[in-house]
Amino acid sequence: MKVKTSTLVASAALIIALTPAAYARAQSVQEIVVTATRAATWDADDVPTIQLPRRADNLIVEVRVVNDTRDTVGRRSEITQTLRRMSQLAASRSDIALSIDNDGLLVPLTENMVSTLTLGVDGNRADTSVARVIVKTPIRTDDTLDRASGRIEAFVKGVEQAGRSLATISGSWNLSLIDPPQYRPAILTLLATDSRSVAATFGEGYAVEVDGLSNQVTWRQSGPLELSLFIPYKMKVTPKP
Repeated sequence: MKVKTSTLVASAALIIALTPAAYARAQSVQEIVVTATRAATWDADDVPTIQLPRRADNLIVEVRVVNDTRDTVGRRSEITQTLRRMSQLAASRSDIALSIDNDGLLVPLTENMVSTLTLGVDGNRADTSVARVIVKTPIRTDDTLDRASGRIEAFVKGVEQAGRSLATISGSWNLSLIDPPQYRPAILTLLATDSRSVAATFGEGYAVEVDGLSNQVTWRQSGPLELSLFIPYKMKVTPKP
């Protein structure tokens, strides 16, 4: 199974107004959808030499809950029941959590938030409603992509679906990273070590200049569950005056 680099899109099928508390949590410790953000825009030839390897924090995927019950009230009721059961099942497990994708930022979805969701229409079928949620599982040290994705597949299969609701995995498997700025000191330490090594190689008559250290921590996917974190910088060696 291969992780594709397509973006998870938060569509009109699932709309939620973030409460001030939820927005504050999202801003304080951000969980980023890796392939939905700036990592995907980097050319491999432009990635700097110094990178910090690490595993992603979570494997994530979109799950669609579709319902074609003819009665509008009944349709919403059945989808809501299914989402509540999904939330309850996730809350009972330590290896599964639900979120919504808010422009590449994952916001936790709890049972209490389900009633605030606005359902969308599935394609051109006005009598079919759909909700989209993100299901995620923490990536363990010994995980493979198949093992981690298997946990999510088993979870979705185990959700009790109300009425004519149908919950299915939709779209690509993606990765998430929690609080990217926390890795800045480690990256700078690696960069400083490399700079000293370069300076020593060229000798006392030369100095090393590093530009771009004010840039944000950036990332790219380097394996099925692996990331490389870096600060976009440019280094040059110049003669000392």
